[in-house]
Amino acid sequence: MKDRMKLFMALFAVTFVFSSVAAFAGADVTFAPLVATVTGWLQGSLGTLLALFAALMGVGSAIRGNWIGLAAGVGVAMGAFYLPNIIPTITTGLM
Repeated sequence: MKDRMKLFMALFAVTFVFSSVAAFAGADVTFAPLVATVTGWLQGSLGTLLALFAALMGVGSAIRGNWIGLAAGVGVAMGAFYLPNIIPTITTGLM
């Protein structure tokens, strides 16, 4: 009985190894034009406008004594610039 189970497991392993297919992360380019457009906006004038607006809101919060608002403004400004480069790196697995 044990030999039959070992034989079954060996056949299963061989079948699993030879029937596997290569996986390609990030090979789909369906939304590539949209991604390029939004990335250009965020790293261009729209990103600068968002960063300035967030910084102004953060300074306004800091004047009222809410320092977390200032940190959130800086976080939005950094996110608008750096996230368009980080997210494709994560999704394509090229870290």
